[in-house]
Amino acid sequence: MKRYDQIIFLSTTNTLLGPIAEVIYRKNSSDWMPKVISRGLVVLFEEPIHPKCNQLLTQNGFPMTAHGQSKQLVQEDIGENSLVITMTFSEKVKFTEDFNTLENVYTLGEFVGVDTDIIDPSGAEDDKYQECFEELALRINKLIHKIEKLYWDEENS
Repeated sequence: MKRYDQIIFLSTTNTLLGPIAEVIYRKNSSDWMPKVISRGLVVLFEEPIHPKCNQLLTQNGFPMTAHGQSKQLVQEDIGENSLVITMTFSEKVKFTEDFNTLENVYTLGEFVGVDTDIIDPSGAEDDKYQECFEELALRINKLIHKIEKLYWDEENS
């Protein structure tokens, strides 16, 4: 695995899962960790984040709020050492088709060794949003641990 200087959390519309992943990562990672952004694959125009986003963050002890508007992923966002993390396999496929690369792109599950996608709970009952949040937080923390270990092992080799 290579050393990354940026992580891009990529979701379809960048209104719920990507922004939550970004905030969890920012709060739980060290200052020396790669910088992070979240972007969407299909953002026709900037729109507000999902109403549940900040509610979930606040309820779960994350006083930070997610960014206010969705943002489209553009080629300029992707650096040579960017790690692209999608929430689902279908988003990974769309990314590889749109940006013509398989390098440094994983589903969150793939990266942390879990076989399932993160499923967007939009339109579901409140308990499904909370379950999704908890699973997303668990996986983001595994991602942070994996990257910290990579950097630690590299610095102490």
